[in-house]
Amino acid sequence: MKEQIKIPAKSNDQLVLRVTPGHFSSDRFHVNYYIDMSSLKMRQSEAKLVAKVMAEKYVKKVKLPGNVMGINLEAMAEIGANRTPVDTIICMDGCEVIGAYLAEELSDGGFPSNNKHKSFYVITPEFDNTGQMVVRNNIKPMIKGKNVLVVLATAMSGRTISKAIGTILAYGGKVTGLSVIFANVDQVDDYPVYGVFTHEDLPNFKLSDPHHCPDCEAGKSLDAVVNSYGYQML
Repeated sequence: MKEQIKIPAKSNDQLVLRVTPGHFSSDRFHVNYYIDMSSLKMRQSEAKLVAKVMAEKYVKKVKLPGNVMGINLEAMAEIGANRTPVDTIICMDGCEVIGAYLAEELSDGGFPSNNKHKSFYVITPEFDNTGQMVVRNNIKPMIKGKNVLVVLATAMSGRTISKAIGTILAYGGKVTGLSVIFANVDQVDDYPVYGVFTHEDLPNFKLSDPHHCPDCEAGKSLDAVVNSYGYQML
């Protein structure tokens, strides 16, 4: 494998996306970069920063001058700028640590929740062998009638997210937002995708059909099999 490249986030240069150019196979595509998100998901300090950047997409601050009669107008504007509440955060691709910190960031930012206990559910769904999300009976009340924010490592083609959206809607939930670490797409099923990093940070990133992969056609061998959890050298 070639030397790793580090790409700082535009929103916070303390966050770095580590990518390695090459020829890689994922579950459905061949890709020309391996995107390593291990530390962003698993290192406490970085996961907390990722959550902070994600939260900023939903908690919008409106700058107003000073205090009036002892009232902090900026703080009130921050809370008032929130529109749709969040009740449940669904974490996929090993993003549970980020999801927990995101719940904390939203709570500290005054983000509203309709839950009676005024706190967020943070759940990890199961998937069957077809990639369909499975919702057990004990989890259904955390989705039905709830405003759901989905957190993932990547949005490559949007297929996995589309399945998740369909399941959430089928169980009576409402999709409040889609937040990912790396977004190769801007929206899925008319829902905007908010990425800490986007295809603009990695403009020559490409997905290829394994049957029509330019690297394969050029006789270039695969370097590794990759997914959102890591890689396995070939």
